[in-house]
Amino acid sequence: MYVRTAAEDGHVRKNGIDVRQLYPWDGVVVPPWNSTLCTVHPHESSTEHQHATDETFIFTGGSGTVRIGEELRDVTAGDVIYIPHGNDHVVTNTSDDALLTFVSIYWLQPAPAEEPARG
Repeated sequence: MYVRTAAEDGHVRKNGIDVRQLYPWDGVVVPPWNSTLCTVHPHESSTEHQHATDETFIFTGGSGTVRIGEELRDVTAGDVIYIPHGNDHVVTNTSDDALLTFVSIYWLQPAPAEEPARG
């Protein structure tokens, strides 16, 4: 069994929110995806950004909004949002006193297979 704790891992501030890297797990496993545990403080938002990776958010606590491009959606614990690569997005905590938490899972899409040359 391999165990990491929040106290051991700590977090970094990335894209305007607190982020704890979960995978890859150095020295243990490197899956074909990465993931982070993200925390948005009350009345804060992530910076608007986009990635070359596709991304899924699984909300685990709190409430807020997610904006992808021009589309805005309310979110709460249990909601799952998929964000195709290249889309600007922002997560906002609308609470006065509760943290908005979610797991972010992200991965590169495989390149389309090239058709064999015909000759």
